[in-house]
This record gives sequence, C-alpha cells and structure tokens, in this order.
Amino acid sequence: TQIVLGAAVSNAVLGKKIGNKSILYGAIFATLPDLDVWLAKLFFNPVTQIEIHRGFSHSLFFYFLISFLLAKLIQYFESKTGINFKRAYLASFLILTTHSLLDIFTTWGTQFLWPFFDKFALKSIFVIDPLYTIPLLICLLISIKKDKKDQRRYFWNNLGLAISSLYLLFSLALQFIVKEKVSEQLVKNGVKYHSIVVKPTAMNTILWNIIVEKNQEYLLSDYSFFDSKELKFIS
Repeated sequence: TQIVLGAAVSNAVLGKKIGNKSILYGAIFATLPDLDVWLAKLFFNPVTQIEIHRGFSHSLFFYFLISFLLAKLIQYFESKTGINFKRAYLASFLILTTHSLLDIFTTWGTQFLWPFFDKFALKSIFVIDPLYTIPLLICLLISIKKDKKDQRRYFWNNLGLAISSLYLLFSLALQFIVKEKVSEQLVKNGVKYHSIVVKPTAMNTILWNIIVEKNQEYLLSDYSFFDSKELKFIS
C-alpha cells in the first residue's frame, strides 16, 4: 500500500518531468521509513521494538532532513531532465509525509511529531485494506500508460488519490457511528467507563473490535454493520 501511495504522490509531482521514472522513486522512497523494523530487531525487549518502529523514522523532523539527501539523489540521476532542487525536495518530502499520514489512520499509529508527542493513532483502518489500495492501484496503472504530457495521466492519478483519501474519511465516519452505538449501549446498561477504543478487524471496515476500559476490568465486544442484536460484552 505504501509503495502504491508513494508512487502516486511522486507521479503527481514529478511525472510531467520524468514520466514513469517518478513511479520508481516514489515506490522506493515510500518504503524507507519502514526500514526501522530492522533497527528494532537489535533490541530483545518487544516493548522497545514497538517504540522504535514508527518512531523517529516516521517523524516530520526526520523527513525534513532526509529529503535534502533524496532530492540531491533525484537531481543526480535526472540531471539531463533539469529537475530543480525545489521540486525534487517537494516530491521526496510529500512521499515520506503521506506515508506517516496514512499510518496515523491505523491501529499502531506513528510518532509524527517526534520527539514532542507520543504516537498518533486514529485506528479507523486496518494496516491492510483492499478498499483503500485497489482503487488507488488501478488508477495508477491506467495513469502510467499515458504519456507524461497527456493530461489524462494526471486525471487518473489524482482520481486514485482522491478516492483513497475519501475512503480514509469514510472510515472515520464509520468508526464514529460504531463508537456512538457502543456508548449508547453502555449508558443503557448503566455501565460507567473511562474510555472506548473502536478499531476495524482485518482488511475491512464492516466488523469492528471494541475495548471498553473500566476501573478494574476491560469489556470486550465486536460490532458489525450487519448486526441486528444488542451488543454483548465479555469481561
């Protein structure tokens, strides 16, 4: 998913200059933040591993710095095309930044504003969701078949980005609906609680996991948009 998103973002910024080479840069650069999993493997403590993954390497601070190097690499390999540093830097920065912005919507979240804040996690999509990736991929494939000067290339590319972005917003709306449903059920049952966590199950936004935190226990449940019965909780 990150490869497809990075390729589409790169195509939008660099496509008119270097055509399908922009796809390659986007695909490669978009995977760089997740190389921190190899750094995390150096630590035996699983909590430390989780802290490292999606930490510094997923932050705006890191992206500001590494984008200088990536922009210089683009300029070096594309010297004949005359790409200026500003455009190369913008492409690099946006490829990386959209990686973290997408991660924020997932359960694990990301330390986007490291070192000032903990991880941001909206938890509205699963880390693999075909409804996000497939439309974006289809539009990207149609786009790269067009010439770099053909405006239809960027219509399809931008359409894919628009559809996938709207799906992210749609997932937040669905999550809100589920959370309201859970809250109403808890009030009806007379349950006092501290917080509610609602997150999607694997590869969909129809079936959701629910975790309710109380003083001495957690209440667990699932909710599907196809359910017709009241929610039942397990302590």
